[in-house]
Amino acid sequence: MTAPDAIGRKIVAGRASPFTPRTSSVLVTAADPVTVGAAEIAAVITAAKSAPNGRARLMLHTGEADTLHEMVIALPPTSCDHPHINFKSGKSFLALSGQFVVMHCSDDGAVVTPVVLSAGPWPGARMTRLRAPAWHTIIPLAGDTAFLETIIGPFDGNQWAPWFPPESDPTARAAFAERFRALAREAALQL
Repeated sequence: MTAPDAIGRKIVAGRASPFTPRTSSVLVTAADPVTVGAAEIAAVITAAKSAPNGRARLMLHTGEADTLHEMVIALPPTSCDHPHINFKSGKSFLALSGQFVVMHCSDDGAVVTPVVLSAGPWPGARMTRLRAPAWHTIIPLAGDTAFLETIIGPFDGNQWAPWFPPESDPTARAAFAERFRALAREAALQL
């Protein structure tokens, strides 16, 4: 149940939610400590479903200059982002909702290692850590996909895989994404 309190914050599960919208798909907080429970995970999933691009995030760090970045991210079922890399550090993913696959790709995109994660009744690990910077993307499989992503900051942008088709070629891009989805489904079936 949510309702506004005296200063306009939403009350989530009997307590004021510390998150407020920066945009329709980015929720921020100044709370310390920051607490994320089932209600906040449900809220970011709901925000993603109404966001123009179908995704949303809870920012757990204070800003782009922070040395540690943590975000709870919710993705749409059709997601296949352009594989990307942040050369600053590796990255961790912790499943909070749904079943999805972290697609870990070689530098040329020829080798793809799918890592199935699950927070529900589906098979899969709960967490994975890419220890070194690596090309990757996420493929949702079942349920509402939400995960905690942790990476070293400050954030200075991602590089996009040159081997993934550009937005200007939607047919090739869709075919590549479907290849990734097929690899993800196959990996889940092998568990």
